[in-house]
Amino acid sequence: MNRDIRLIALALFLWGLGEGLFMYIQPLYIAELGADPAQIGGVLSLMGLAAGLTYIPAGLLADRLPRKPLLAGGWFSGFLAVLISALARDWRALIPGLVLYGLSAYCIPVINAYVATAAGGRDLERVFTTTFAAFTAGAVVSPAVGGGLAELLSMRAVYLISAGIFAFSTVVVLQISPQQPLKVRQRREKGRLLLTRRFIRFAAPVLLSFFSMYLVFPLAPNFLSDVRGLSTAQVGMLGSVYAVGTTLFSPILGRLRKGERSWGMAVGQGMVWASAGLLLWAPGWAGVTAAFLLRGGYYACRALTQARASDLLGEENRGLAMGGVQTAMVAAEVLAPAVAGWLYEGQPTWPFLTALALIPVSILLGPLVRGRGDTGTR
Repeated sequence: MNRDIRLIALALFLWGLGEGLFMYIQPLYIAELGADPAQIGGVLSLMGLAAGLTYIPAGLLADRLPRKPLLAGGWFSGFLAVLISALARDWRALIPGLVLYGLSAYCIPVINAYVATAAGGRDLERVFTTTFAAFTAGAVVSPAVGGGLAELLSMRAVYLISAGIFAFSTVVVLQISPQQPLKVRQRREKGRLLLTRRFIRFAAPVLLSFFSMYLVFPLAPNFLSDVRGLSTAQVGMLGSVYAVGTTLFSPILGRLRKGERSWGMAVGQGMVWASAGLLLWAPGWAGVTAAFLLRGGYYACRALTQARASDLLGEENRGLAMGGVQTAMVAAEVLAPAVAGWLYEGQPTWPFLTALALIPVSILLGPLVRGRGDTGTR
């Protein structure tokens, strides 16, 4: 954790602080602006689609261009997107802000490449889970605060406050050292690397895994409000519980190893599976709280997957590999909200029941996801 990684962690902490204010009540904000459940799922899928289209090009750029300006651009775009969202008066007018926020996520593979290089490529499962736990540490308190502020002031005010925090986070990321990608005299045609058996065998189980887990997420606030009768403030408080779970469990899952095999991913998936069951059937506030605490396994799975992908295509193609894997994860997060919205309209329990059926299948396919630090990566 050198100076640059600590600065990235601080910027992520502030980003988590700002995003946590609105992200967990965002489906309620979209509903407040006039959208029905299917439209909410569609809008959230559109935001995810915008993000997913950027990851591979951003990964390619991260292998060729200085990484600090790329990171600064992503941070500033996110700030501007939240400001636009705050000014929306109808759910359709919210779409440009959400799409821009999705586009700002292009910097994720750049962050991953920057951190992996800054760490010298060593012990990346621990480095990634610890660094990105800073993001969720920032979101420990802010979802509860955001839910309370939404009831006290308005959801629009929450977005404005968040924009101010994002501006501060942008200032922090501007303090990191410049970083040039590894120079390679002869580069292969990079796009074809994503069509190799090695990459596809890695990415296909990732797509299924994150689709099955993410079905639990998009309509959970609406389920808690419509079926469980929770208030906006209570839903925001559960976002804080989720952040606590992520902050606690991510470093632990990053250290779960037996020899050369990491078990963190399978354990994280199992936690999300248990979370879906608790959300459906556990009685009272304690059951819902336990469900959101266990959801913390999801974010740890994201960090672990990126750590495994760091050397998937070699150091000279690190940005491309991380961009490709990030695209697979976000493709799942694009499909899942639309499917969840459709299932929810049929019966509010269906998205969670579907996740309970699919997650065990994805765990069984987990051994196919091999990357850095796993037996057989070379």
